[in-house]
This record gives sequence, C-alpha cells and structure tokens, in this order.
Amino acid sequence: MNKPAKSYDFLWLIIKSSSIFLLLAVYNSLTIGAYAYSGTQAEMHIEVPGNSAATQQKKQITGTVTDERGEAIIGANVVEKGTINGSVTDVDGHFKLIVEDNAMLQISFIGFLPQEIKVAGKNSFKIVLKEDAGLLEEVVVVGYGSQSRRNVTGSVSKVNMSDMESRPNTNVTQALRGQVAGVQFTDNGRPGQNGSILVRGPRSLSGGNDPLIILDGIYFNGSMIDINPNDIESMEVLKDASSAAIYGSRAANGVILITSKKGKTEKPNINVSAFYGLSDWASKLKLLTPERYLEKSMEIRRLREIPYDPNDVSTYLTLTEAENYRNGHTIDPLDLISQQGQLLSVDASMSGKSKNTNYYISASMAQEKGLILDDNLTRMSFRVNLESKITDWLSIGTSTMFSQNDQSGVPASVNLAKRQSPYGTWYREDGSPTQYTVPEDQGVSENPVRSNSLSQKDYYRNNLFANFYSIVNIPWVKGLTYRINYSMNYRWIRDYNSTKNDVYVDANTSSASKRNWMSRDWVVENILDYKFQLGEKHAFDVTLMYGANRSNEESTTASADQLEFDTFGWNNLGVGGLQETTSSAKKVSGISSMARLNYRLMNKYLFTLTARRDGSSVFAANHKYATFPSAAFAWIVSEEDFLDNAAFLDLLKLRVSYGAVGNQAISPYQSLSLATTSRYVFGEESALGIYPSRIANTDLKWETTYTANIALDFELFNKRIGGTVELYNMDTRDLLVERSIPVMTGYSSIWTNLGEVNNKGIELTLNTVNIHNKDFEWSTSFVFSHNKNKIVSLYGEDANGDGKEDDDIGNSWFIGKPINVYYDYVFDGIYQEGDELPAGYASGYARFKDLNDDGKVEAEHDRTIIGQGSQPKYRWGITNNFSYKNFDLSIFINAMQGWIGTFNDLDFYNNSLDPVRPVNMYDGGWWTPENKSNSRPSLEYRRSVLGHNWYSDRSFIRVQEVSLSYRFPQKFLTKYRLSNLSVFLSGKNLLTFTDWLGTNPESISSERYPIARTYTLGFKLGF
Repeated sequence: MNKPAKSYDFLWLIIKSSSIFLLLAVYNSLTIGAYAYSGTQAEMHIEVPGNSAATQQKKQITGTVTDERGEAIIGANVVEKGTINGSVTDVDGHFKLIVEDNAMLQISFIGFLPQEIKVAGKNSFKIVLKEDAGLLEEVVVVGYGSQSRRNVTGSVSKVNMSDMESRPNTNVTQALRGQVAGVQFTDNGRPGQNGSILVRGPRSLSGGNDPLIILDGIYFNGSMIDINPNDIESMEVLKDASSAAIYGSRAANGVILITSKKGKTEKPNINVSAFYGLSDWASKLKLLTPERYLEKSMEIRRLREIPYDPNDVSTYLTLTEAENYRNGHTIDPLDLISQQGQLLSVDASMSGKSKNTNYYISASMAQEKGLILDDNLTRMSFRVNLESKITDWLSIGTSTMFSQNDQSGVPASVNLAKRQSPYGTWYREDGSPTQYTVPEDQGVSENPVRSNSLSQKDYYRNNLFANFYSIVNIPWVKGLTYRINYSMNYRWIRDYNSTKNDVYVDANTSSASKRNWMSRDWVVENILDYKFQLGEKHAFDVTLMYGANRSNEESTTASADQLEFDTFGWNNLGVGGLQETTSSAKKVSGISSMARLNYRLMNKYLFTLTARRDGSSVFAANHKYATFPSAAFAWIVSEEDFLDNAAFLDLLKLRVSYGAVGNQAISPYQSLSLATTSRYVFGEESALGIYPSRIANTDLKWETTYTANIALDFELFNKRIGGTVELYNMDTRDLLVERSIPVMTGYSSIWTNLGEVNNKGIELTLNTVNIHNKDFEWSTSFVFSHNKNKIVSLYGEDANGDGKEDDDIGNSWFIGKPINVYYDYVFDGIYQEGDELPAGYASGYARFKDLNDDGKVEAEHDRTIIGQGSQPKYRWGITNNFSYKNFDLSIFINAMQGWIGTFNDLDFYNNSLDPVRPVNMYDGGWWTPENKSNSRPSLEYRRSVLGHNWYSDRSFIRVQEVSLSYRFPQKFLTKYRLSNLSVFLSGKNLLTFTDWLGTNPESISSERYPIARTYTLGFKLGF
C-alpha cells in the first residue's frame, strides 16, 4: 500500500537502512514530498511517482546475499545503479527488487567490499560479499582527534581489540604483549599487578620510563588494570615525537591512547560475557627433594669434617627433622604455600543510539585467585558513556568509570618457603601453624604461612574517573568545532593491617595500622578544530588547545604495636603500647598550549606540524616552561602516475618525522630546599627539631627526547600482504638524575640534569592473508623489534685523566652501554683436582677469568659487562588465526631474546644461610670429587669470596596463548532473536622454551612468583 512520504517517514527509513539513504540524501532533500515507499522492514524499495507505466515494463528479481562462510548478511544494500531504486536484505539475506532487464546491481554492506552485477536476463541471484580486511584499520585515534590511517604521518600502532575477544584478559595491558612492534610488556603474574610497559626502550636514568595513558582523550593517572578490557573500542600506541608531541610534557616515553565504546545502532544492544578458568604453576622452582636434601646435609658435613653416620639421620639432621624422617613425613614447601588458581569474570553492557542520544553502559566483576595462598583479587567496574545532541550545533556528554580493586589478604611468602627443610613441621596438632618449621634453628625456619594465619589485611584501591565535555559546531563557519573537557580523577586507597598475638610466643607480637591515601586530579582543556578545503587539491585541519591540570595527594598512617587487646585490630589502635602517626601531602600543577596543522596536498602529500608548550610546577622557578615542536611528512607513492601499472601494489607510503617531547616524571619540590622533623632529647623532655633534608637546585629543568623516524607502509596483492618497516633514532638529553653528593655537604643526593641516552632501532610489522576462501581462512600477524640502548654521556668528568669520560660503576652506568647492564667477573668453570689454585681456594671452587693477565682476579681490573638485563635485544611475536566455517582458532607465540638476569638462588649461602643448617635451596647440583662438574662449585664455595653474582639466560620462546571459539550460525541467532553468540576455550602460558633456571624469565623479582598456566572456558552473548 502506497502513501505520501513525509519527513519522519524518511527519517524512519534512514534509521533502518542508513547506507542507502545516505547516497540519496541530497536528491531527497530537494524533492522530499515526491516519493513513496512500500513494503516492510525486510522488503523495501523506493519508487519515483509519475513513472508507473515504466514500472510495469520492469521485472522482479530475487536473491540472497551472504558472506564467504555462507552466513546471511542482514541489511545489505542492493541498488539499481544510476537510480534511487533499492532494497535491503532481510534476516535470511533475501531481497526482492523491480529493475530494468539490462540493469546493473550495486551491492554493499559495512565491513565488506562492494560488488556490481549485471542482471542480464537473470531473475535469481546468489551474491557473496568479501570482507574488507583493511576497513577496521582505516580510522585511528591520533590524539585530540582521529584520522584515516592512510593520512597518518607519525608512528601510530593500533591494537585490534576484536582479536582480543576470545582471549580472557582481566588486565588490558595484556593485550600489548607481543602485539605491537617496539612495545615491551612484562608482568610478574600476580593478581592485580599492573606490569611494566616500555615503548622503544628506557630513556631516563632516574625519572620514570612509563608511557602516558590517555583515556577517552584525557590524562589517566590511575592503573591500567582499573580499566575493563571489554569496555575498550580501540587502543593505539604513539611511538614517535611527531605523533606524541601534542602531549609534549608527558610523552617522552610514548603514549597509549584508549578509547571506550559507544552506541552503534538504534536498536539497543545488550551483551553479556563470562569466563571461568583454572590455573596452576607453569614452572616450579627446582628445590631439593627429600633425598637430595639428605645428600646435601651429608656432603656439607664431609667438607667441614663434621662427624656423621650415613645410617643415622640424627647425626646430620635436627631432632625435628629426624623425627619426621623416621615417621615418613615429608613436605613440598611450594605445595604448602600454593592454592588452586581460579579466574572468574562476568561482564554486561547495553548500548545504542538515537537521532540525538548515544549511550554505552556496562558493569563487570572479575575474581582472580592467585597461585600463592591468600593472594587474591576482586575487581568491580562500572562505566557510563553518554552523549546528547541538544541542538544542531551543540552536544554534551560524559565518559565516566568507577573501579574498585580488592586485594585483601596476606599472601604466604615464596622467599621463606623456598628455604624450608622438606622434613620440617608446619602445623601443630590443633591445626595452627608453628612459628618455626625447624625450631632448633629459628634463624632460617620461620613458617611461611604463619603470618598468613595470624594477620589480616584489608586493601581496597578505588578509582573514579569522569570526563564531562561539550562540543560546539560553530554554525556560521563550516568545519569549525570547539570542544571543552573537564575531567576529574578521584582515587583513594584503604590499607588496613593487623596481626594477632601468637599465644605460643611469650612476647606480645600483636600490631595494627591504618593507612588512607587519596588523590584528586582535574584537567581542563579547550580545543578548537577547523577543517577546510581549498579547491580539490588542498585539505587543511588545524587544531588548537589550551588547558590546565592539577594533582593533589595526601596520606595518613596510624599504627600501634603490642596491643593490650587485639580483638578489634586496627579499630582500636589506642590500646597499643607503641603508637605512631604520620601524614603527608603534595601538589603538582601544570598548564599547556598546543597547535597542530595537518595539510593534505592532492591526497598523496601529507604534512603535519605540531608545537606544544608546557609548564610544570615540579621544576625550578626559571625552568618551569618548555616548548616541544615536531614535523612530519608522508608521501603516498602508490598514488603517483609512474606506478599505475603496478597492479600488485595497493599502498606504498613513505613517512618521515622529527620532533621533541618532554619528561617530568619526578616527585614535586625536588628543586627546592626541603626540611624535615625529628625528635630528640632536650634535658629530660622530648623535643621536636627541624633540619634541612634536601639541597635546592635552581636549575632543575625538563628532560627532553628528540626523535627521528622514517617508515615505509605497504599493502600488496589486494591487501593480502601488508605491513610497516620503521627505523628510529632517539636522543634523550638533560636526564633527570638523583645524583649522590659528598657527605661533607650534609646531604646524600640532589636531583639534577645531566648526560644523554640514545635509543635506536628497527621495527617490523607484517600481516598476511595466506588462505581466503568460502569455508577456510588463515591469516598471520608478525611483529619484530630490535632496540639498541646506550648511555652517551653522564657527568662529563675524567678523574683518571685517560681522555675518556668516567663511568658510574656504583650504578652500573657505563658510557656507550645500555642503561641496565651487569658488570661482574666472567665465569670460567670450576677448579678441578690437580689445578693450580689461588691462595684460599680449594678444588670445586668457581674460576673467573683474569682479564688483564696479571695472575690474579681483582675487582678493579677483571670485571666487565657480561650482559644486559632490563630489555632484550630482540622481541617478536607471531599470531596465526584460522577460521573454518564457524570455528576460529588463534595461536599466539611470544619471544624475547638476548638478555640475562641474576639468579642468586644458585648461591649456597644466599641470604647469609649456611648449607650445614636446616635450609633448603635451589637444586642446581654441586661439585664433588665423584661428580666433577665444571658448571657448579662445591657446597663449601661462597660467592662472597669475590662478591660476584650468579646469572642465567632469560631468552625464551613461549606459546603464550591458544584460543578456540565457535560462532553460532545466523539461522540459530535469528530463531532465538540473538545478535551474536559464541563460546571459546583458551589456554595461556602453555609451553615455554628457555634456559632460564627460575619460574618466569619475563619477571625476575626476588620473590620468584610463579607464572600461571591457565585454561579458560567462556561465552559471549548479544541480543
């Protein structure tokens, strides 16, 4: 049935089938009352009144539109070319249309490549659309706006968050591991730990090396673990000065841009996802077994000539150990401090949009049980993104999130556990933990779970982040937009601790404390953006920004020991015999202005000029302000006429940039002379005194990084192969360093600017579509990076007059070498029986190289740089994605190579322990006359002879993650009125190839926290 079309009728059609009517918008606006429509939502076509006779001469055609897997495409546009006659596919992909017999059909849908098909006498069609692999990468966030990837001039890497959907990440930083060239992410595996991120290597000696986090366009001072990964629409990494210079003052270490989701369709989308996983140790520290422990105990007594009888354990074990040995009681210390790891995450969101309103609302809960007893995390987060169009030229909105991380509990100690005798007693008959597992030697056998049993800890970290903004499209100037942001970030921590008195101990061991920490940050930004064109060849985008920010922190701690009544713990500190209260506060302010010009000439020559000026209160009065300029040029070579015949070449773009960015990552007041308080006895009374604690530096200023970048972007063979090759060189000058000064000054150190650090490297990103057909697809993503870091200069001193600048051996800072290197003796095997021995040495002792051949090994002449530790020489990751019909399989391999780490668990006297005492240790073996090892010394050898460390190679290749998912077919979804449903199974840290002797080569903290191998099952549901 036909009826006259009205304006709201056409609005309804636009909402239901936006892509068709966008094509017709100009024509419709001129003749909006002249049309009619017929049909339903599933079957629509448009007619031009007055041509009814012509319509009778046309014919009706039908057809289906599917993707390459055979799934129906709902809402695909089928239009008769050269006309306004069109149809939209229904829920089964079907369409009907009346067309001329010789018509040409145009079929299109978002995310797919358009097609044209001749009718040519046919009445029925089966049309298969191919996915547009490059579409998702087409637009990237670049800071204070977004650009087509084609028009980007700087170094911007995008993390495809859609690839993360079947990976059960509770921490958004995990999406960076091995996925972005030049970015190094490491964590120690503990629940709630943020991990560390390095972008193109370390730049600063004492200042921070963490990248700047921008959330929805605003500085985010919280932890990235506070952000729900399911709320993220896109994540970009700005790596060079050209792309990062717009954030000048904080961008020296790179920038991570995170954009949260918004509504996409008129129909409300409700999505629910959940996953549950179990985890266990991927690798355990190799401690002595009970049998090896007995061998150790006897061997050390043999070396010390202490009498013992191999058949009588009481002659080489303590009474407690001997009794447990006779009773057959042995323990695995690491098992006793472990718990079954578990992972649970539930997430729900609702999003949508109308003509004037866009919204996204979500809530999530994640619970993670770590591998160590009572090491747990519960995180809750909520988000509301809302934008409303008030008038044609004014919109207002907010992006608000709240998260709470509950890390309450006192984890058992891995450090204590790894030295516990396998014959110790951990629990009394009443089930309470013993104070010492081997009470005969209390210095080495403190029970690792005792503090866990007697202590209580409440630790809550809260983060409220809200950005309120208004966007004004200036009505009288086309392309001119003004935006104002006001952001507040309110963070607070509740850290309460108490320890009950141990009734089995004579002394009062009870204690309690309360710490409350709070931070209030605000940011105001005024942004003016003007986009315009001059003719068809010249396009301009000018952005101006002026803003201010402030951060206020304060902390209060109250504590008490020897509580007379410990039942109420931290809620009754007044009953403590020893009481103490401390408090602190600090404030940092900043002001910024920025100008950026993007100029596009003939759509193939691209220019970007940026200048930012920042002021920060952390620097000296006459050095608070600094200016950070940058320039970039890109040439889309593939648009040149001389490449017209290169049919295989889809894109070839050359990018060049140079610029400066700053670093202010130090605590406030370091340029000022500071004073502190101390109590002393005056007469018979306690008096409070004030004394200077830090000397002023009136020249403290910005640390600045200058970056040159050249890159080549390419796409080949209809985008089957694409990638980027990038070279960079970064010089960081006026390094922020806390330098030691002579004690005669009365001070220990001063913050100052000195020296220079250089980073240079190469990055490669390669994406390939290896196989692509109806039922099967195989694609590969490969990233590789190599960064060479070195200290160019330090203090500019030459104390020994050799013509070379002096190194700082105490801090392991060496001219021409990376920031974090190991400076030590070179291990050269083990002295064997019959070898010539240095004075004080015996067979089985470690041998080290005499580098200057003077016949003796000394610290001054025989130590050298033996390796680097903070970053590997090479990082690479490869992801293979396979799709077969509705099944998807992803295999991710992550690797870091060319670095070492200290592993002093190899030391038999670690932490001043003695093998003759009831102490366990890492089982790396030991030299004996019967087992003449050339890699491990005898139990009698002490590394303190020379004061050296033991090292292990940290290089590894790891099967980081394998995930298998199944997407339910469209017919099933239609039947149950669902928009999507998928289930997935994932495994993390499945296999690691490494020579590292510990549990995790990525993290080498002294705690040796275990890395978890996790298996997870989950689903995603939308309707």
